[in-house]
Amino acid sequence: MADIVMAYSTAHAPMMSANPASAPDDMAARFFGALDVASAKAAALDPQAVVMVSGEHFSNFFIDNLPQVSVGVGETHLGPVEKWLGIDRVIVPGSPDLGQAILGGLIERQHMPGLSFKLTVDHGFMTVYNRLSPQSTLPLIPMIMNCTFPPLMTLRHCWNFGVSLGQAIRAFTGLERVLLVGAGGPSHFVGEPRVGDIDIDFDLWFLRMMEADCPDELLDIPNDELMLAGNGTGEIRAWVTVAGAMSPAAGGPPTKTTALAYEPIYEWINGMGVALHEVVGSAGPATPASIFAPGGQYAAGPA
Repeated sequence: MADIVMAYSTAHAPMMSANPASAPDDMAARFFGALDVASAKAAALDPQAVVMVSGEHFSNFFIDNLPQVSVGVGETHLGPVEKWLGIDRVIVPGSPDLGQAILGGLIERQHMPGLSFKLTVDHGFMTVYNRLSPQSTLPLIPMIMNCTFPPLMTLRHCWNFGVSLGQAIRAFTGLERVLLVGAGGPSHFVGEPRVGDIDIDFDLWFLRMMEADCPDELLDIPNDELMLAGNGTGEIRAWVTVAGAMSPAAGGPPTKTTALAYEPIYEWINGMGVALHEVVGSAGPATPASIFAPGGQYAAGPA
């Protein structure tokens, strides 16, 4: 049976690849440093495939046919679609057997995801995948979530969906080591008068909730209240899904969640965060202290 050897969630702002130098040097260094930590820890665990959950940006679906979730089960995936992203367009290998097992396992657990044999992976995936597998060799199972167009899954729904996702992955017998990644969020505003705003207080609160294993205080937020932190902030559904998959309810070993970084990078119109879920006692490079730990960047609250 497959082990989910590690998981992490991160922002996926296009400018992190299209123009990384536009951010203040210290902020970019801390954010990318956290991603490098996650990538190094993943490499040490030698995953055979990565399941990545990200939001839909109307690169594959539109309102004439918009599933809440779609699983990419193709042999390959083409991406990115954005020519200006600073990432070469490539053919990313898939893992069809794992994709089909996830799809079937979710249906067995009373979820109704869509499927696609020909998903295009846009910046929502490629900004993160490219730093994880620069040579595009790690097989990818992309899972697209509707995070912006109502009606929407609640965070509670996403958590329960994540529990089922974790169970479905762990029931698969074709691989031994799987990596799980969430991409998107936290706070940002897109295509509206508040574009460029970042809700720092919300983002730091959210990261604390991630470290606290997603208590009811987070999962019971109404969708309309979540929208107040930004119309793009709903992409934290991917983070909550990943957290659910790494929870004890999903049948895995004990894990610890660490907020590795948070930077409000206005040049990228996005709060930029990274949260790591690792199996307690797992091998690999040492994990830096949480940004909320004594002496950490946000130990005393927002800077």
